[in-house]
Amino acid sequence: MTLQQHASPLSSLAVAVATAALLSACGGGGDAEPTSTSASAPSGAEAVAEPSTSTPSGGTSTAPSTGTSSTPSSGTTPSTGSSSTPSTGTSPSTGTSQTPSVPASGYAAGSEERAAFELLNTERTRCGFGALAQNAALDVAARGHADWLLLNNYTGHGQVAGTPGFTGASSLDRMVAAGYAARGSFGSAEVQADATTAKPGAGTARVRGLFNAPYHLLIMTRGYRDVGVAVRDKADVGLSPNNRHALNIDLAYQGSAGMQAPAAGSLRTYPCEGSSGLARSLTNESPNPVPGRNLAQQPLGTTVSVVADAGSTLTLTGASMVKVSTGLAVSLRQPVTKANDPNGGTYVNANEGFISADAPLEANTAYRVTVNGTANGAAFTRTFTFSTGS
Repeated sequence: MTLQQHASPLSSLAVAVATAALLSACGGGGDAEPTSTSASAPSGAEAVAEPSTSTPSGGTSTAPSTGTSSTPSSGTTPSTGSSSTPSTGTSPSTGTSQTPSVPASGYAAGSEERAAFELLNTERTRCGFGALAQNAALDVAARGHADWLLLNNYTGHGQVAGTPGFTGASSLDRMVAAGYAARGSFGSAEVQADATTAKPGAGTARVRGLFNAPYHLLIMTRGYRDVGVAVRDKADVGLSPNNRHALNIDLAYQGSAGMQAPAAGSLRTYPCEGSSGLARSLTNESPNPVPGRNLAQQPLGTTVSVVADAGSTLTLTGASMVKVSTGLAVSLRQPVTKANDPNGGTYVNANEGFISADAPLEANTAYRVTVNGTANGAAFTRTFTFSTGS
């Protein structure tokens, strides 16, 4: 997924995650060029486009900020997990009050948009990251880009001027054009995923996948306030056969309000106590959280994120995960923070970190996690239980 923040350099980030299908996400405030995708991908293959991010003018950069924009190329299919890289921009180091609840959405009952919106907010609020309010302008921007991807058989966050359905070259351009706010006055992010099926069930499945891609998980739980969601398939734009869908999520906050922030001294995790239905494997993410490892052949399991106060420094000194029913330990990767991120710390803020299981977890199974570390030098221990989905 991508985060785009105004007046900030953008970077590209591509992620692919899946239980059985691939997901890739991109982010950044200088959206990478879209990539042409073949319609001949195997049924069910999933790709999540990189996120793009931006911040209000004068913000400080805390999100991924490196990367280059690629030019459109042909022959890349969602089944390979390829996608444009997300370009992330800047995020304010401090925020204001958190949003505990928001009005009910206007998404149609039973729609994939409503399913995605409700899952996103359920997971965020349960674990202390605050709710997101539906925003009509962001809905317009998200839907326009999802449709453009399908109409032009592309993936990614950029668009090509002069093509059918063109609504703006970057996610930032599209949000401004839709009327969210004036350029330079807000921060934003875009997250996207697509798969080679029609859209039934996609709202929940795609959001679950994004929540298990470490670098994208960190972005999706940051302090945005507003959201627009679109889940579209080829039938929605008059194309057949109906063998592809795209989920596009635009997140933003007004500079005057700032990003959401919890009470000082809070330390949050995702998942947290009582989280259920989590994705249990990761088959691809770019940048690869384990450079050199072929995640398609050796998937990771569920990832746990840890987030301290914005502006603080997090260290993770140890972690354990056990299967609740048997007490058997799960093999974990070394905890990752900005200081030891194998991708140079570009995609992890100083107050964030994550721990990933080294292999896929069992389905419909409860696990207990204990995490130890320090936040600005103060020691902490957190223990909680979550369960996987099918």
